[in-house]
Amino acid sequence: MSKDIQVGNNIIELEHSFDRKTCRHSISGFQSVLHCHHYMTLTTQMAEDADDLCQGTEVLISTMENTAYKVLSKICNENNIKDIEDKINVAEELFCRIWALGKIKFIHLGDFSATIDVLHSHIDEGWTKKWKKRDKPVGYINRGFIQGALAVINNVPAGSFETQESECIVSGAKKGIIRAWKR
Repeated sequence: MSKDIQVGNNIIELEHSFDRKTCRHSISGFQSVLHCHHYMTLTTQMAEDADDLCQGTEVLISTMENTAYKVLSKICNENNIKDIEDKINVAEELFCRIWALGKIKFIHLGDFSATIDVLHSHIDEGWTKKWKKRDKPVGYINRGFIQGALAVINNVPAGSFETQESECIVSGAKKGIIRAWKR
């Protein structure tokens, strides 16, 4: 089974496999958990509960950052994708169509900062269905993905960017806004 991403006039085919013995999905050789907003909502709550003990939300952010960085780097390297716009396109498609986390759009990208709109977030949606709206953002996984993607897009190591969610769907906003800056 494969999943395709269009980059310019080219189609990139990502291998998607499922191991029936272990019940695990892989995308281009990386084990992946495909979208489940209920699972991710519970993982997010567990990370928040563990903040005092082990900085749980930072662990969630950095884990997703490193995963997004590795997967996006591999896709770009194997397909000789060097153009910034093409890397952005692959990142948006990976977030939306491959991992089914929602829908993002890179609005501004500079050398030291970026603004990303979160047009749809399955984590925010799951949180709202399970526990209703709240004022505090829950997009730690989204932030981690964006940090990893920005590192690949800008040809810098993972850990080079920091993010903050200034608007969030879980609080009732029509879209989330994630601002990023170079550390």
